[in-house]
Amino acid sequence: MSHPRREFHAPPRPRNRFGAVLAGAAGAIGFALFTGLLLLINGTAVLVFFGALVDAQPAWAERKGLIQFGLFALPLGMVVVEWLVWDFLCGVLWRGGRRSGKVE
Repeated sequence: MSHPRREFHAPPRPRNRFGAVLAGAAGAIGFALFTGLLLLINGTAVLVFFGALVDAQPAWAERKGLIQFGLFALPLGMVVVEWLVWDFLCGVLWRGGRRSGKVE
């Protein structure tokens, strides 16, 4: 069984290397700012969630270390999951667009 051979097409080289570096740096800063915004939103959501749970005064609410760990780890875990979902969706949309001939 033979699979069709794919041709490799290298992306065009940028004419201005400084512009390419500047665009890459701007993209990295943009992603960092977006990740910071996600951390802020997720941290606020976890804080509200923990506040509602602690109001019920469960036994584990007395352990301050557990709450501190949750306030640190849960927003980070949520950001990782959000980026994984974003990466998955981009992959599905990219492959779907390529199959239909819309994306070159």
